[in-house]
Amino acid sequence: MATSTSKHMKLRPTVEQKLSGIKWKVEYTQRSGHASDLAREFVQEDYTIVVAVGGDGTISQVVHGYMLSDGLSKGCSIGIISTGTGGDFVRTTQTPKDPIKALDIILNNESTAVDVGHITCSKSNAPSVQIEQHFINICSVGLSGAIIKRVESSSLAKYLSGGLVYWIYTYLTALTYRSPRVKYTLSEDATPAKDEKQIKLYIIAMTNGRYFGGNMHIAPDADISDGKFDVVCLHNLSLAQAISKGSPALKSGNLMSLPPHQAFTQRDSKVTMSPVNPLDKVYVEADGEIAGILPATWEIIPNGCRMILP
Repeated sequence: MATSTSKHMKLRPTVEQKLSGIKWKVEYTQRSGHASDLAREFVQEDYTIVVAVGGDGTISQVVHGYMLSDGLSKGCSIGIISTGTGGDFVRTTQTPKDPIKALDIILNNESTAVDVGHITCSKSNAPSVQIEQHFINICSVGLSGAIIKRVESSSLAKYLSGGLVYWIYTYLTALTYRSPRVKYTLSEDATPAKDEKQIKLYIIAMTNGRYFGGNMHIAPDADISDGKFDVVCLHNLSLAQAISKGSPALKSGNLMSLPPHQAFTQRDSKVTMSPVNPLDKVYVEADGEIAGILPATWEIIPNGCRMILP
């Protein structure tokens, strides 16, 4: 098990009883990205199940480590015990919030193939450096990236709950956000010269799961096993339109309520995007954590991992 905090192990006596006779161990994360390192170690040590105990960020990091260590070919599966603030991915998978019920599902060891997202983007503090990251739920750019950047840079988390800090900066960022102009392609075989388009970006999300941002039903038709992203985009919105129309549409997933020149959805396996002005720093978030900045390329890895789900 890779867990983000020791408080999750207050259930340890019950866990030990259920895991009697099974080889297992638990490790606590000590820093950002540590869950990825732990997952890699578990796969390399030939554990058949790696359990992520935490929220969307912990699950995402475990998936990243699993992918880097080629967990699929080694017969390893991922289990989830959700204890985090957002819990967006488990809304899609319908994994129970009760940790003991989630553990019972894991012990049944009936795994299913799940798609994995992959992003290549520029490093936030060193734009000339390219980084690669896997994600399992949703990766987005625009307002959402600006919000997460402010949350990660804030000291409020020392005094307030993570959920409250997120909603404070969601409100503040939405009021001050200025849409950057970006160029993008949406096609498996697209070439910039042929298919590139430009928009003033409010938000674009490459969705594998259906929820993000704390229960926003952004992609009602997304399927974690169909080999495609559901790409959701809002663009060319004024501040008033973003607040009155854009936010409600994102929360409900009803983008059809907006005209085509302000919103679109499309199923695709590859997306590229870059800022029109190369000096614009446009942040990319993956599963609730900053991955980097544009330019970026997203690709889906069909059946990239196996997960034990209800």
